[in-house]
Amino acid sequence: MITWGRVNLLFSAGSRPIKAADELSLDELLLANRLPPSLFQAYEVPGDGSLRPVPITTTLSAVPNEHKVILQCIRNTDVDSLRANTFETHERDPLPVAAMFDFQYGKADAANRVHLVDDHTLRQVVSAKVAAFLSQHDIAPPIVAGVSGGGDSNTLVQGIRQHLEPGSRHAEQVVCFTLVMDPIWPESAAERAGELCAEAGFQHRVMYAEDIAELLGMNGSPVELWHEFAAQHGPDTSHFFGTFLINLVGRRICDQINSQHLLLGYNREDVLAELLFCLINGRRPMAFPLRRMNAVNCVLPVWDVPKAILDACYPQYSESNYAERVDTTTAQRSSIYFIAHCVDALVPQLSISLMQGIARLMDDLDGWQTLFPIAGTPLLRTGQGEDLSEAEVLAMLRRFFPSWQLT
Repeated sequence: MITWGRVNLLFSAGSRPIKAADELSLDELLLANRLPPSLFQAYEVPGDGSLRPVPITTTLSAVPNEHKVILQCIRNTDVDSLRANTFETHERDPLPVAAMFDFQYGKADAANRVHLVDDHTLRQVVSAKVAAFLSQHDIAPPIVAGVSGGGDSNTLVQGIRQHLEPGSRHAEQVVCFTLVMDPIWPESAAERAGELCAEAGFQHRVMYAEDIAELLGMNGSPVELWHEFAAQHGPDTSHFFGTFLINLVGRRICDQINSQHLLLGYNREDVLAELLFCLINGRRPMAFPLRRMNAVNCVLPVWDVPKAILDACYPQYSESNYAERVDTTTAQRSSIYFIAHCVDALVPQLSISLMQGIARLMDDLDGWQTLFPIAGTPLLRTGQGEDLSEAEVLAMLRRFFPSWQLT
């Protein structure tokens, strides 16, 4: 008998228990079979010829052993063509570390497959994909890339290397950078990023707090800025602050080396979470996979690759990255990322169809969110923020960035 005691749910906040089998509700059993609970009505069958409707949240332990349960589909669904809970498994590699889903829907002869692959195969697949993306969009040196030491951005390095002409001197025109500022960015992450950059022959700038301050012409340390920002907006905002500073540093390095391209490792769920947040709140979505920010194109080569696949390219690096994660994030950010990861849970690749469809619609309607420069600064605004909140943030930034000509 298989027990679940060996399974441990591990989060940055620590481990959490997993539900025992007898505690699973009917809707959870449906989800385990890749079936949406809202498509079914649950009935308890006492055995006397009657049916008693019960909530879909009923657990089997609440149903007498002598009674049966019927889960009745409430629509004319061709379950045989969907084959939602059956798939072929293809073991491509002897020691796989990840599963790549290839599910088809809406076809009479749909074939659902799962390919089990190892990290070597994944690195080849993702590197080729990044290289093809950069060629498609004519991304030429000089190139700046943010490499954090985590799975997402690590995969950029080999992709850029494959994109460049073999034997050319273009590698000298690639500058990768990693920020180091505890507790947000530990030094060990920079060491991992450095190993990858050295292997590819790329420049690697490790930016400590004093380096960041000098690069951006700051009056004070970014550590002081973070402490003040956290005091005003809460310590759970570290992800927002980190994204802000990475973007600022990356674009400044672009200015230094006369590059128009800043490559960032935003993965599928990153882009989808941002897209869903904008749509749910009635806002125009931000452009992807290319986003113009003043004179720099922010380029997202792995925008359509799931985070789990990117992390599996470098399993040991990713494991270290998970252990180093700061145990803080806002409830809103947790929620939107949870939703983004749920989209593909029942229907793998649905997120890609959704993002591609919205992108085509935005292109046709010229509907992407416009970013408006804030005069005298490298900052941009969407126009969606509250005036008072924006004024407070700008007043704080004015003291740390004396060269910015804020009015």
